[in-house]
Amino acid sequence: MPHRWLILGAGGHGHSVADAIRGQCDAVLGFLDDSRPADELVAGLPVLGPLRLAWDVKTQPCTGGAPTPDRFVVAIGNPVLRQRWQHVLEDAGAPVGVVVHPRACVSPSAQLAPGCVVLAGAVINADGRLESGVLVNSGAVVDHDAICGAYSQLGVNAAMAGGARLGPLASLAAGEVLGCGEHRFAELELAPGAADLSEGVSCDGSSG
Repeated sequence: MPHRWLILGAGGHGHSVADAIRGQCDAVLGFLDDSRPADELVAGLPVLGPLRLAWDVKTQPCTGGAPTPDRFVVAIGNPVLRQRWQHVLEDAGAPVGVVVHPRACVSPSAQLAPGCVVLAGAVINADGRLESGVLVNSGAVVDHDAICGAYSQLGVNAAMAGGARLGPLASLAAGEVLGCGEHRFAELELAPGAADLSEGVSCDGSSG
């Protein structure tokens, strides 16, 4: 039976995720987004309200007898915000799904954790591992035995060679290559008011 999805984020990335979900022959009920008014259409789908509705998925965002979502995904390009909102969904008991575009190539031995999105033309090779909330953009490659840490992301046509590792919240820019066995980690800084890293970090200028 097709799943019914609700997407957090109605920007360009949200549009791409909606296309991928519909390519899976699932239904998209709409979006939650803070920057667009309720009932605005994005890619022919309604904005159902602000992101804060995700705090309580029992508060039905699809009113008027519409179907209830049974899968959720965060389609926000900023890794820190993607992490925060996926944690909100998980804390609320929402089932966070995995989105794989039908024109992506994913090995049967690859591992994809909840919240991962793999877009058109991407390749996940043998024993590649994507931890929670990873974004693999169009045409990107995660080669054999490579690991993408939680909420990391690969830009369009980026590539990880065999055994490479992308740390949590880290990114590869469009077209960038991480060579065999190489590691890339996010640049972490002290969060405002913290005395050491054990008290919290910020990534790319955002508080953790």
